[in-house]
Amino acid sequence: MTFTKTIKSTLFSFGLGIGILASSISFAQDSHNHKDGRTCTTDHNLERLLSINPDAKDNMDKVESFTQNYIQNLSNQRTEATVYTIPVVVHVLYNTSAQNVSQAQIQSQIDVLNEDFRRTNSDYTLTPSEFAGSVADTEIEFVLATTDPNGNATTGVTRTSTSKSSFSTNDEMKFTAQGGKDAWDTQKYLNIWVCNMSGGILGYAQFPGSGAANTDGVVILTTGFGSTGNVSAPFNEGRTATHEVGHWLNLRHIWGDGNCSADDYVSDTPIAAASNGGCPSYPSKSCSNNGGFSSDMFMNYMDYTNDACMYMFTTGQKNRMRAVLDAGGFRSDLVTGTDDGGGTTDPPASSYCATKGNSVSDEWIAGVKVGSLNKTSGANGGYADFTSSSVSLAKGSSNTVTLTPGFAGSSYNEYWKIWIDFNNDNDFDDAGELVYDAGSATSAVRTGTIAIPSSVATGSTRMRVSMKYNGAQTSCETFSYGEVEDYTVNITGSSTPSCGVPSGLSSSSVTSSTFTVSWSSVSGAASYDVQVRTGSGSWTTLNATSTSLNLTGASASTQYEYQVRANCSGASSAYSSSAFVTTTSVPVLSYCSTKGNSVSDEFIQKVQVGSINNNSGANGGYADFTNLSTTFTKGSAYTITITPTWTGSTYSEAYDVWVDYNQDGDFDDSGEKVYTRAKTTSSSVSGSFTIPSSAANGSTRMRVTMKYNANATPCETFSYGEVEDYTVIIGSASSINPAPMAYHNDRPQEARVDGTKDGDVAFVAFPNPASQILNVRLGYFGTNSEVVIYSVTGAQVVRTTLTSQETAINVSKLPKGMYILSINNGREVETMKFIKE
Repeated sequence: MTFTKTIKSTLFSFGLGIGILASSISFAQDSHNHKDGRTCTTDHNLERLLSINPDAKDNMDKVESFTQNYIQNLSNQRTEATVYTIPVVVHVLYNTSAQNVSQAQIQSQIDVLNEDFRRTNSDYTLTPSEFAGSVADTEIEFVLATTDPNGNATTGVTRTSTSKSSFSTNDEMKFTAQGGKDAWDTQKYLNIWVCNMSGGILGYAQFPGSGAANTDGVVILTTGFGSTGNVSAPFNEGRTATHEVGHWLNLRHIWGDGNCSADDYVSDTPIAAASNGGCPSYPSKSCSNNGGFSSDMFMNYMDYTNDACMYMFTTGQKNRMRAVLDAGGFRSDLVTGTDDGGGTTDPPASSYCATKGNSVSDEWIAGVKVGSLNKTSGANGGYADFTSSSVSLAKGSSNTVTLTPGFAGSSYNEYWKIWIDFNNDNDFDDAGELVYDAGSATSAVRTGTIAIPSSVATGSTRMRVSMKYNGAQTSCETFSYGEVEDYTVNITGSSTPSCGVPSGLSSSSVTSSTFTVSWSSVSGAASYDVQVRTGSGSWTTLNATSTSLNLTGASASTQYEYQVRANCSGASSAYSSSAFVTTTSVPVLSYCSTKGNSVSDEFIQKVQVGSINNNSGANGGYADFTNLSTTFTKGSAYTITITPTWTGSTYSEAYDVWVDYNQDGDFDDSGEKVYTRAKTTSSSVSGSFTIPSSAANGSTRMRVTMKYNANATPCETFSYGEVEDYTVIIGSASSINPAPMAYHNDRPQEARVDGTKDGDVAFVAFPNPASQILNVRLGYFGTNSEVVIYSVTGAQVVRTTLTSQETAINVSKLPKGMYILSINNGREVETMKFIKE
């Protein structure tokens, strides 16, 4: 491949010894070509961000001004340097198994970063004597995060199977809805996305202040990440990440993204005409006026040479990077605190006023949802500091907020208020900082809007959510009943182009257990989120890529409320107004009678299929076991095993099984006899059948017959043998029950999509909600997986090992509420939520 790039470079001018930033951005072109060379597109990403974010230049100017002041202060005083430790989360996106890089490959990259930034890499000694005195230990280290944004233990790695064969530089890999993975809180973690990239791109980064918080981080090509495993020479020593993290910490390319008149704003690096590729021989000089140096510094990590030929940062580069991590710097939050596995010191104590509810024995805040924040919690003693959970909201935007109360028993009327400290003065007393006032008390879920003024400053600040029993509150009040929660809000620049709110909501094909919802298309929408609930219960969120969604698993004669929002590139709309649909009642079917007149010599002892494993014994010739059920998925095959018992001599028995696929109350239709076996004296018989795509969704009847010496018809009364009836639940993909399965590709926990098969999922859990039994059916997760059920407070309430593909877990003794089901197969962990009713 040939590397040709047109680069736009931000040029700053400085005067009077302080960072005074030029008001214009000028551009320079680099026509330097490399064959099979390094392709970092950070400069192109900056160009794109500057074009879509009008505040980006001002933000970057502020970062640069702070940097220059920091560097000047360093020259005026001697300080003892602190080692900054940055917590890292690596988001692995893979379309093939080879792209699912190993933990060893990930750790090798962390090791390289630490060696390169701490000058413990053995090859730094190759630095020519001209530059040897400038080689710097940046005193910056990196560690895989040990705690995720929700406070749970983590390996610091997420793994997402994606349908996308490659990504470009438009940040799609940073959004779950676009085939990637949503960022963790970018003020607490360095997010690194590892994925296949098109166009020969090795990686790119987001400069401090140049873009939105939810895209902040570094992107690295799979085969250029780390120094072992799936890596390709000459970029197989982990230096691509060293280069891109340098950008992320505010370093420019060594040649200043220009020609001999451009600079990288570092005093101890030579001016260069363009990038260097491959492995040049020293000296190699491209500008006559390069500050008296005899060569380009092509061995610097911020050039384009091969991995084996770059091995140093300079002291000037060190100072630029440390400036963004210093107190008040753009990335200082990353290294102030230890909650996520990194940091240097504990954060300063908050000076915000105290507030709380004195009692949460009856009510508490159960859920806060706004933008990308969707926090669910239990009672937290009247006050919870959730400032480690953040949400980015754009200036001038209007954002839907959903507030959910939790009750221990009876429901009470609650009053809700939300404040945001827009001017960051550690109080909520200023005009406009009360952003939501419910206006009255109610026990229902509250939905409202938070508006972010266009005039407020960008940056992080605090949001306070307060729920008080039966009366309005102030921001600093301690009251009798209720709860308060604090969060972090990242105010970003003006919102990206709007994404329209879906309209024209309608429903069709309504049955007792299924219905289809539809809506009008929105221009620019890539997908849609549909949230569904009954009454004032919790929302279940599903995803659709078209303008309709078929839902199964509904309850008969029940009203469902649903709303829809559009997901456009980089933005989502607010949810639409609610629409409602009521399912029909369950039709009463009357099946024909059948039985064996005598079970004195033989009867059905056991029936096994799906989650049914019924050891029954003699039941007078007929047994109604329709209280026992299993779930069948269209297109999937199932094996049924029938075991007879003889009280004396062994007789020949014939077997037949029917399923009423079209739910018309008989077994007469084509294909409804799913298994037959001629007379045999075998101790058990088995056979497989596949659920047709034409079968009706929902509950229906399965009939099993065993007749002496001949096959039976479904409505026959015969002399010797037995008949047993069971219930089977047939479904295709989507179910409105919350989170029935955990996905391999890290999609949000949502309903199954039409066409998915068990092999595409980690596991399936049903029914959800569950009252007595929660069935777990393993997909690509194998047996001997460990399952743990946690309460919402993190307490472990059930622990067991799954030894078969489908296991019934008794949850009857668990208190009602929400739980987290976690399954670990020894290689990865998948989780989902379920409700105990």
